[in-house]
Amino acid sequence: MQADAPGGLRGFLRSRLGLIAIFLFCIAVVSVTFVFNALLAIPAMLLFGFGVPVWLGTKRPRILAVGGLAVLLALAPLATILLAQESLVNPGAASSPGLAPLEEGGSVLQNATVSPFVRSLSTNFTWSVQVYPRYLGAPLNGSNWTNDSVQLYISTCPGATASFSPGYCPAGYSLIVVSHAFAGPTAPANGTTVTFHHEVTATTIWSWQMELLIQNRSNATSPYRIELTGDPTYDGLEGPIVGGFATAYGALIVTIYEADFLYLGVVFYFVLLLYWWYKQREARTKAAIKRTAQALAAAKDGAPSTVEFPTPGASSRPGPAPGTNELACPNCGAVVYAGEAKCWKCGSALGGGAAGSAPLPSKPGGAP
Repeated sequence: MQADAPGGLRGFLRSRLGLIAIFLFCIAVVSVTFVFNALLAIPAMLLFGFGVPVWLGTKRPRILAVGGLAVLLALAPLATILLAQESLVNPGAASSPGLAPLEEGGSVLQNATVSPFVRSLSTNFTWSVQVYPRYLGAPLNGSNWTNDSVQLYISTCPGATASFSPGYCPAGYSLIVVSHAFAGPTAPANGTTVTFHHEVTATTIWSWQMELLIQNRSNATSPYRIELTGDPTYDGLEGPIVGGFATAYGALIVTIYEADFLYLGVVFYFVLLLYWWYKQREARTKAAIKRTAQALAAAKDGAPSTVEFPTPGASSRPGPAPGTNELACPNCGAVVYAGEAKCWKCGSALGGGAAGSAPLPSKPGGAP
């Protein structure tokens, strides 16, 4: 069956039920793209929430605005379901980046994990990491490990550490610091496992980070820090999630709504505003053409014109005073009034006012 045939797919999509189906499809597509790549959600929103409806004949800005709002309102809850479910999956072990000059040949911190990953409140969670001193770079070589330590940072603000307070989190977020100091000057054996145990005290999505803090090198003016490689945005590691799916959903929904309206909504309604301005301009142009055509038809038939014409510097041409004769411009034939110096349409001079123009033809049969 052809899409353009009457009653076919395109005919259905032009109906009210088909329009609803388009917006439901738009919600599904934009939600999925928002979860996996937020940048792709913007063109998806413009394509299925604006472009396709306009192509199918839904050109009223008010309907498009209401449809876009429906998509934005429904997108956040659906996207949050997907993101909350995704957040319950343990991302696995993390290591430090292994980059010179602090690291040479490998990662000093390896296989850092938290266990369990999802659990109820009052659980004693365990963090562990393996330390490999042989990968320390030249600035950190030395035998005295006294006061060197591994620090664990647990926070409700992703990537927060005692030495770094990110500006993207409001003040008052939780930050727990747990330290493991090495026993003496001798470096730990390669592959030494450092373990932390801690019971978090709030039901929410937590984030953590670890760093090897080296303080006692003779050439160091300030401590050296080697951190784990976290997520690319905040450099934090997710977990543990205390409370399960409902907790993850509640912690994410507000943030998703903010991103939803801030990025998708602003772009969509900006494009819609440009479209509305274009439609208003198009409507004014069509109205002006229609008025001109009516006036020319009236002049041709010899009937008095009741159409008002736009003139420079005015929104419309004022009507004639009572008893004023209607004449025709000798250059273009436009309807003018007695006493006018220039033609409103072509700008030609009318000599001594409109008296120099030709009178309009009378009706056939000598009718008045």
